[in-house]
Amino acid sequence: MTNVESAEKVMTKKVITCTSTDTLLQVQQLMVNNNISRVVIVDENKPVGIITRRDVINFLVADKSKRGIEEIKAEEVMTKKLITAKRKTPISNIAETMAKKDISSVIIVDGKGKLGGIVTKSDITAWYGAVKGAYKVQEFMTAKPVTVKPSQSVFLVASLMAEHAISRVIVVADKENKPAGIITEADMTMMSKLLKPAKVLKEGKPLVVRGAIALPKSVHLLTARDIMTSDLLTIRKSADLADAAELMTKHKISGLPVTDKGKLVGIITKSDIIRAVAHEK
Repeated sequence: MTNVESAEKVMTKKVITCTSTDTLLQVQQLMVNNNISRVVIVDENKPVGIITRRDVINFLVADKSKRGIEEIKAEEVMTKKLITAKRKTPISNIAETMAKKDISSVIIVDGKGKLGGIVTKSDITAWYGAVKGAYKVQEFMTAKPVTVKPSQSVFLVASLMAEHAISRVIVVADKENKPAGIITEADMTMMSKLLKPAKVLKEGKPLVVRGAIALPKSVHLLTARDIMTSDLLTIRKSADLADAAELMTKHKISGLPVTDKGKLVGIITKSDIIRAVAHEK
């Protein structure tokens, strides 16, 4: 593995940004329209904060006000303590920082502190996909992932994500422990209005959930089955870790349920790929 390669080899140069006075609705729209999981907050092209999908979910779960997401400013939600690096920083160092600080991106700045790019877990995962034979999935997978049943509430899903600081929950079929679907932060971000039920009920407008119409009075009845992705990709625990990285990159996903003889035994995520890269340092 050529870990001597630097951040500029993998970094994303075109960074999606907004200002601290933009609304959470605008941030959400940027995430959805650009299929990204974070937005960098800038002031005169200098990064001052970052908002991730997890930040959005955690804030809305904790916020007790009756405001809609169009009334909440980015500065209320953003993380202000940024982790930055320079272009020549080795990829393995970036991965080690991500793993130690449990973050999903490192912002690249120039000598004057201006935004130069961003290195994400996705960037490193795509790069790692070319590395074959280093590790097996089972060596870095997370065993006993957080799961829910199809009939359990979407509010339980949001609560579990916040409680365990995770970005996906696997939906398992009753008793067999076979993966039936997955719910990710992307799904919950797109459904973020549902996490403000008082606002939904007050407005009284029907919501579209997975292409179906949901009436405001039925919001509390929505279940994991209603929002999960059922067309599920999985990987065997004996597979090459680089194959998992390739699958994630190809299908633009952040994690894969790991199976053994069809039963769920773990989950492999971009975070686990990062740990593997950091392990080579």
